Amino acid sequence: MSLFPHKIVLFLVLLLSFSNIHSQSYYSGGGLFEGRFGVTVGTTNYSPGANFLFSQSAPGFKVGMIGTVIISEKFEVFVEMNYARHSMKFIGREDELATPEDIKFRLETFNVPFILDYTVLNLDDEWFFGINAGPSISLLYDYKLVDEGKEGYVLDPLYTTPNQLEFDSNKEKVSLNAFIAMGVSVEYNRFMATFRYNKGITDPYRNINLYSP
Repeated sequence: MSLFPHKIVLFLVLLLSFSNIHSQSYYSGGGLFEGRFGVTVGTTNYSPGANFLFSQSAPGFKVGMIGTVIISEKFEVFVEMNYARHSMKFIGREDELATPEDIKFRLETFNVPFILDYTVLNLDDEWFFGINAGPSISLLYDYKLVDEGKEGYVLDPLYTTPNQLEFDSNKEKVSLNAFIAMGVSVEYNRFMATFRYNKGITDPYRNINLYSP
């Protein structure tokens, strides 16, 4: 069974109440690098990209921390650790002859992006506009049914059951997936907003077998 590549579309608001951070050697007077530290809060819109599910994305959220390394006046590396909860609806039914309806699920992941940001435009050292890209590692991949009363439902088009989507729990292991992230950023007065698109490199469904009845 062929599977389409999955993807994520993310809109992130990075609440970077930045303060300067330095390597340990800086405090001894050397200073190998300098950077900043902050927290991240944002919304997500996730598309599973699987041909064995009929899905509809819904807003989710993510929170986390970010540390940066300033390379030069225009280049800065972002290293983030984020918890994300994506929301989505799959089309399902009580049994194979019932009327289709939306079944709500949530997907929880832990993400570690490594992003290189390039400042394209600097307006009076107050507004900074940039572009960024880099790899992102994602841990965990379990779809959790929101309404436990629908555990016996089946999902179109292959009549998959909700518990079959708990991939990590069923395998008793933690999934590791990779993405490539691309986006734009705007920063003003220690606050930054970014819009970022993540494209899946690995296939999170690569180790499952689902067959049509």
